[in-house]
Amino acid sequence: MEKKGKHYALGLTFLFFAVGAFTASHHEMWRDEIQAWLLARDSTSVFNLFAHLKYEGHPGLWHLCLMPLSRITHSPVIMQMFHLLITGVTVYLFVRYSSFNWFQKLLFCFGYLVLYEYAIIARNYALGLLLITVFCVLFRERYKRFIWVGCVLFLLAHTSVHALIVAIAIGIALCCEYVFGGRFLKPLSQEIKTIENKRSIWIGFALIAVGIITAVLQLNPPPDTGFAVAWNFKYEAKRVNDIVKLISRAYLPIPKSTLGFWGSNTLTTYPFFQTIQVPLCYFLMLFGVLLFLKRPTALLTYLISTFGLLAFFYVKYQGSIRHHGFLFLTFLMCCWIYRDCPAISLDKTEQQDGDSTVNRVLNVAGTVVLTLLLICHAIGGITAVRMEHRHVFSYGKLTAEYIKSQDMQDHLMVGETDFAASTVAGYLQKPQIYYPRGSRYGSFVRWDKARTHNVTNQLVIEEARKLSREHSQPVLIILNRAIGAKLRAQHNLSFLVKFTGSVIGSEGFHLYLMPNG
Repeated sequence: MEKKGKHYALGLTFLFFAVGAFTASHHEMWRDEIQAWLLARDSTSVFNLFAHLKYEGHPGLWHLCLMPLSRITHSPVIMQMFHLLITGVTVYLFVRYSSFNWFQKLLFCFGYLVLYEYAIIARNYALGLLLITVFCVLFRERYKRFIWVGCVLFLLAHTSVHALIVAIAIGIALCCEYVFGGRFLKPLSQEIKTIENKRSIWIGFALIAVGIITAVLQLNPPPDTGFAVAWNFKYEAKRVNDIVKLISRAYLPIPKSTLGFWGSNTLTTYPFFQTIQVPLCYFLMLFGVLLFLKRPTALLTYLISTFGLLAFFYVKYQGSIRHHGFLFLTFLMCCWIYRDCPAISLDKTEQQDGDSTVNRVLNVAGTVVLTLLLICHAIGGITAVRMEHRHVFSYGKLTAEYIKSQDMQDHLMVGETDFAASTVAGYLQKPQIYYPRGSRYGSFVRWDKARTHNVTNQLVIEEARKLSREHSQPVLIILNRAIGAKLRAQHNLSFLVKFTGSVIGSEGFHLYLMPNG
């Protein structure tokens, strides 16, 4: 049986790598992916990197992983390979060690979040998924390996703000289990008594606490930050419902089969689903509570994570599907560790004979509901992969290839809008271009207030003219919008080419050449 499980894990992982590698080879990375690469590539040291990360709103573990890769090559393709490897390891660990049945494991591997969002889109969230999976693997023997648990949660807190919330929830749940569980949960009381070296437990908790504190300190933005600066503590019923609806997006991620598939949800196009969406989300939360009710550790983890994430989406930044996905990951994680959590049981006979009828019904219902949710994820994953093959995700890569084919990669360049043009800079492997938004040279975007002013086409042309005169060179203008014929003629601009119609609409590009002088 053990050998069969290992072979099944290896087979699914191989199949996942095959599908993932083929899909990744067709994926043109967009600005958020390239931003992390440019930060790692163009930061001169670790300290310099963390200074730049102050504007990012994420801890730096992903960027630290990318730094050595960027010293091997300036091509961001190596980041895609590394990212896919991370998710492949996650798939193997999940299939090999999780408590789910073979069909649920298959669905998980090719679900939307795993196959597409956290495998093909190369971001920091895949590291969070991997570390959550490692935590679940360690959970059964957590008190024997608590220092390792502490290390994993330390790292988890440094992958993203959403993973940080999950790490806080797990830390609180484990602390409550250890401190109070021995009094109320007899099986756990016996296990705790057998621990020979309790110092390792407190070292583990110290690691968790240090990880959380250092991540929070790292996320503290500088005074001149210019992105997502607002906080919303005012109660608004409509906003509450809008945030609650994110649960259905995370649990049922089935994108539309259209150009703008990414971040869409086909279910929301149906009037009936719109009617039941909010009640369905409350039902899913209530179902999770009932499912984990007799296992306090799982219940606490689920409640704190879910409400922590929803609170963050409400007061700070509503986010996108990659962020909302942590709501489902929390539910899945709690389903995994459920069996290894100590149960509340006042009836010794019930403890010996197994769960009560109600609990058995809940467990069967949980299996059915989880399978149905994973089927929806698999439909979403297949749809996303199909759309990825059919459409250009971003024209940053093809624009860079055109520039290279015309032997213009060494030209002075002006890029607007900066976050779109940075994608081209990343694929060009160019150290810097000039961004009128912020009036500075750079590669990655610095999300400060200096770049929040409006930049017109006229201002872009004036900046390009100034650079051309200063350096006595022609200037290549990279815009994610068109310049009118009248303005082009007025400034003697040559239109070169345009690339439009990508999944990321703002990453279509128009290229113009400003003549020397």
